[in-house]
Amino acid sequence: MKKLILLFTIILSANDNLLQFSEITKDYKNKETKQNVNQIFSKNFGLYPYKTNYLLPITWDFDKKSDRKQFETKFQISIMKPFARNLFGNEIYFFAYTQQSWWQTSAQSAPFRENNYQPEIFALFPIRNKNLDAIVVALNHQSNGRDGEYSRSWNRIYTKFLFHYDKLIFNLRIWYRIPEQQKTSINDSNGDDNPDIEDYLGYGDLHIIYPYKDNLIKTLMRYNPATNKGAIQIDYSKPINKKENLFLYTQYFYGYGESLIDYNKKVNRIGIGFSYSR
Repeated sequence: MKKLILLFTIILSANDNLLQFSEITKDYKNKETKQNVNQIFSKNFGLYPYKTNYLLPITWDFDKKSDRKQFETKFQISIMKPFARNLFGNEIYFFAYTQQSWWQTSAQSAPFRENNYQPEIFALFPIRNKNLDAIVVALNHQSNGRDGEYSRSWNRIYTKFLFHYDKLIFNLRIWYRIPEQQKTSINDSNGDDNPDIEDYLGYGDLHIIYPYKDNLIKTLMRYNPATNKGAIQIDYSKPINKKENLFLYTQYFYGYGESLIDYNKKVNRIGIGFSYSR
């Protein structure tokens, strides 16, 4: 619990620290020196939120499992950085990184049960169309950074279509998994950690986003009709402090693939906390 309190303190004091760093740069009169110090302390280095950044201090999995407590903390950090534009016409290129963590804050010593790391590179092509807004093409890697029998990873190429209709926003993503060779043993670091992952996560997903006044509802759906496996996630957020981009955030997940270690285990989880981007 002390670790959780410390994490809260760091997050809530972040904006105050940026203000203090801005005060430091005022003491430098030389323009180039001031810009140099500004880059060290107070600039965002061109980083932007990518997926939702959130902290769910309280989550509960209704499906009891033998290897964990049902109560745990979950959070996600997700950023992106543009690095090039218009190499072939009208497009923007990005690096992106997303990390999800499941933290057993109710267990003794409060270990991190699972971390998923997801770096990717993608190109966004704006589209001038009545309903279609953009097309994204990406190379995506996802892994949990573990070895042996607990190692999980896969690589994908995906295409995402961003479009809207009336008040709804849709993100339709279709992926192709890059094949890997079969493992010769559990400890083979070069083999396929999860050859049946598409049975549970399918070949794509659909995000539906519904903004209503200052409320935002997001629904994620994926389904493989061949195996009758899939998942649904519903997110709801509402501003607590609009000036500081702080939102009340709740999340419900049901199905397979919430984390890589649980890609073939059903999870039925609800959580409540805060988000810092939408």
